[in-house]
Amino acid sequence: MIGVREAEGALKEVYLKMGANMSSRPSVYRTPNGDAPNIVKSHSLKPEGLRLAFGLSTAIHWSDKSLLWSKREMINTVTSQANDCFY
Repeated sequence: MIGVREAEGALKEVYLKMGANMSSRPSVYRTPNGDAPNIVKSHSLKPEGLRLAFGLSTAIHWSDKSLLWSKREMINTVTSQANDCFY
């Protein structure tokens, strides 16, 4: 996995673009060290895939028509519990 500080080229551009949107996200999405969360870094070897996956996620989860974050997290929690999933 490649972090923000080590990123170059297309990956660095994707990280910069994603970072520009972070101020509108709940603080739980920001890491203490300022690096990208591991779920994001797990896509770091394929910058175009990272851009597409999280671009779609942004459109679905953070538009003016999206569920409130707290409601979405509750649905995620219940779904994870029902599926015996820790994440």
